[in-house]
Amino acid sequence: MLAWVALSLTLSQIPGACTLPKGYTLINEDCPGAEWNIMCRECCETDQIECTCPGKQDVVGYSVPCCRNEENECDSCLIHPGCVIFDNCKKCNNGSWGTLDDFYIKGAYCSECHTGWSGGDCLKCGAVMNASRGHIILEGYPSNSRCEWMVTVNPNFAIELRFSMLSLEFDYMCQYDYVEVRDGDNVDSRVIGKFCGNERPPPIRTTGNLLHVLFVSDGYKSFDGFYATFEEVDVPEVKHCSDPGVPMHGHRKIISGSGKMHQGYATLGTIVRFTCNYSFVLSGSPQITCQKDGTWTETRPRCIKACKQPKLPNLVKQKVLSTQPQTRRTPLHRLLATILDKEQSQVSPTKAPVQHVGNLPSGFFHPHTQLEYECISPFYRRLGSRKRTCLKTGKWSGRSPLCIPICGKLGNFSRQNLPSIAWPWQAALYQKVSQTSNEIVSGHSWFLACSGAVLNERSVVVAAHCVTELGKVALINTADLMVVLGKYFYDEAKQEESRQYLQIAGVIVHPSYDPVLLDSDVAIIKLMDKAKITNQVQPVCLPDVKDLSTISAQGYVTGWRIQSEPKESGRGNDTLRVGTIEIGDAVQCEQQYEENGISVSITENMFCARQDPRSFSNICPLETGGVATFPAADKAGEMSTWYLVGLVSWGYERECSQELFTVYTNVAPFKDWIEKHLK
Repeated sequence: MLAWVALSLTLSQIPGACTLPKGYTLINEDCPGAEWNIMCRECCETDQIECTCPGKQDVVGYSVPCCRNEENECDSCLIHPGCVIFDNCKKCNNGSWGTLDDFYIKGAYCSECHTGWSGGDCLKCGAVMNASRGHIILEGYPSNSRCEWMVTVNPNFAIELRFSMLSLEFDYMCQYDYVEVRDGDNVDSRVIGKFCGNERPPPIRTTGNLLHVLFVSDGYKSFDGFYATFEEVDVPEVKHCSDPGVPMHGHRKIISGSGKMHQGYATLGTIVRFTCNYSFVLSGSPQITCQKDGTWTETRPRCIKACKQPKLPNLVKQKVLSTQPQTRRTPLHRLLATILDKEQSQVSPTKAPVQHVGNLPSGFFHPHTQLEYECISPFYRRLGSRKRTCLKTGKWSGRSPLCIPICGKLGNFSRQNLPSIAWPWQAALYQKVSQTSNEIVSGHSWFLACSGAVLNERSVVVAAHCVTELGKVALINTADLMVVLGKYFYDEAKQEESRQYLQIAGVIVHPSYDPVLLDSDVAIIKLMDKAKITNQVQPVCLPDVKDLSTISAQGYVTGWRIQSEPKESGRGNDTLRVGTIEIGDAVQCEQQYEENGISVSITENMFCARQDPRSFSNICPLETGGVATFPAADKAGEMSTWYLVGLVSWGYERECSQELFTVYTNVAPFKDWIEKHLK
């Protein structure tokens, strides 16, 4: 920073009234010289102030004390800054005088700039240098500087630059104060290095006889600078790389670098990048560089046929099989075998071993490679192809595999042991209430409202009246509903490890649902998180037929019994209940309700069923609702697959009886609608 030179001023006379007419300018004879006329203005008094340097008494000059202002009045005495710019008091400081006054005595400038800087303000730097050797020095640099040096030596020589001293602001990216060296004569030439801090870089050598050095500083910190020397050196012999060519079924591109490709060879630093046509994959390095010894960093890659690894869905396990093609017997092979009186032709092209040339990058396979798929869990079954083959077109044969939960499997079914069966598709729908409830789930008061059936990891089907306000189509807030899977005991105090408590993301009620007649009484609950498929939690199948008369006449309804008294005996051990039912005739069902004083109409979206008197039952379906499933027997007569056919909808208000019909929502007519919303 430039220092001000303080002066002491002695007022020899105090000015009085102005004695000169307006517009008259006095060129005072006491002014030091003609260059001071600019400071001798129209003044009220001709008296002057004597100027002395700090700590001295000798008068070194004078200054006009006051001047007329805009109102044609005399201002009070002012010390004019001209009094501080006499040579006797000025001090040279890095090329600038000690004062910041813009006026210089006879245009004289201080010449004591730091090394590397020039000009009256010492802010000029850089040079164009044409010499076989020399140095570049920059000391004590100020902020916001930019300097450029262009160095040229004799042709057919290179330049070696060595730093003897480097003291710049440090930054890992050298983005504040830095020296940048380029292999050429301008800022567009190739960058050899960019340096900052105080660690001297190693010797730098150009490829030709031109060198460009750029110095930049920001507006924050300043350090000592740098010192570097340069000299011309012999250019080492540079070998050229032969043209690598273009791979068959591929392309090449010369990307940015120091070299170029021309006349059948590449210069040092030339970089070539290769790509392949569709269905071909690079075998080898995709990029090669020409080196000093005239060789490429890698051999030219090849483009070979390959298939990209198919996306592997969740729950699917993949196994890579041999690339040996499968045997194919054409009619011609059979004819040749007959003519030669042999079982198999001696010449069988389809059995020839596959010869692969070149290694493939990870995630690609050679033609004829086979992939085999299976599900990682026994609770899932595979859709799509079991095996897929890489074709010569670069595509895979077959369809992408997908594992979905196996539906309708009940491994422990026994008519003699119905009460102990934990039906894995059974879902308990809880509703939150404000008053004290008999059950506590997750710290809230809940009651078991309905039963439903699991259809997949994210979907549960229930009767629509379970998720809507009574007698209305308005939905109950999903935050007040919860699904529990893997439940067997009624009591929540039974902490079964198989239980899964799942929040609800949304509810879809059938658009034709009638809350008065309970027609189309069906809804789908979408779970917020996927249910985990286990031995205790598995989906049930949707019916394959729309006419229930074609299925088994005997089915089963399952659900939990609501107990109104919390201290009712046996409550803690009460389990999922089950009953054997048989489907009844709709007309007979309507007549029974008529005989009991209830006028009803059974629609095609409903069916009636009652307890089979010949079989076990410990459930009253209307107490909680439930789900009705029917088994389909395999060829051996075993109950192999279970189908959901009904959801308990409505019935009598009085005590359950074996002879009374309960009305169920017929799931079969809604199969297409349900499947649409399972995706």
